[in-house]
Amino acid sequence: MSSLKIGIIGCGKQAEKHLSGLKKLPGLDFIVADIREEASRSFCEKTSVTWAADLGDILEDRTVQAVVICTPTRTHVELIREAVKAGKDVFCEKPLSGPNEELLELDSMVSGAGRIVMIGYVYRYVPILEEGHRLFRKLSVGASSLIMGEPLTAFFRLGGRGSHQAWKHRRATDGGAVNEMLVHMIDLAGWYFGPLKDVQIVSRSLKLPQRQINGDLVEADAEDYVVVKCTGESGVEIICQADLVTPAFSQYVEIQAENGSFMGSIQEDMPSYVFLKEGRGGYQAGRTELRTGQRNLFDVQMLAFAEAVLKRQPPDRNSIADSIQLMHILQQVSAQVENK
Repeated sequence: MSSLKIGIIGCGKQAEKHLSGLKKLPGLDFIVADIREEASRSFCEKTSVTWAADLGDILEDRTVQAVVICTPTRTHVELIREAVKAGKDVFCEKPLSGPNEELLELDSMVSGAGRIVMIGYVYRYVPILEEGHRLFRKLSVGASSLIMGEPLTAFFRLGGRGSHQAWKHRRATDGGAVNEMLVHMIDLAGWYFGPLKDVQIVSRSLKLPQRQINGDLVEADAEDYVVVKCTGESGVEIICQADLVTPAFSQYVEIQAENGSFMGSIQEDMPSYVFLKEGRGGYQAGRTELRTGQRNLFDVQMLAFAEAVLKRQPPDRNSIADSIQLMHILQQVSAQVENK
């Protein structure tokens, strides 16, 4: 791989994950900035990368070809805009946030500048979930693609315990189960069956108004449990459930179709399989266990970004346009949250 210098903005947990993946690629150099000087200095010492006094040291450095944004949600759009204006390609942690007009202007700006912008939705890189996408995504191509038949119902679930950062549990900083968790499952549902429509909140609540975070008792006001119902392009009924109250991480996708069932999960201890009434597409009738082995999703995602930057070819998933479509859905959800 050719030489590439990458600036990392923000030095929290996500930054460390992305940096770890990028460091496995040859020929890359890094420079890191964060508004918290002490934290960023400590991060740079720990990871043996160059420290930057402020954001300007990264954006004004012409040797920096790309940036990785790992800051709170509300800062994402403005930081992408500044980076693109400075001539950088961008990888940004999910999600985007802001009015539709602002997001569309950003998309137009990115396209006009010819920059590569990728938004971090790692579940699209899970091998078993990639296979699920293959099974359902080509329904309009022809009979040879109808491995599962028409989808009938789909359930996407993601649960985690939360309590990592206080801002992730406060509405003022775009925290809550919608932006932190549901966004991943809505993204997968849209990738499988989009564009999505008829989005409705079935249930939404705050079950843990107080949390212990980094030794402090924190008051939470953002929802930590949410269930959303929507419809896919083919008419399939979809339920997405997400929360920040599950003691042990839990994630899976379950889909019923005319010719069988698909069950897929990121977890090794969860069953993943295809069950077909009639054998098709290399699968026999009956149940076929899916075992693809584990991969570090952050490593794979960052490799895709680095290759896209070096080859000047947009990646095949996680584009800014994908995220804008997703944000339209999340804005519908958020509007309903505000009205409840």
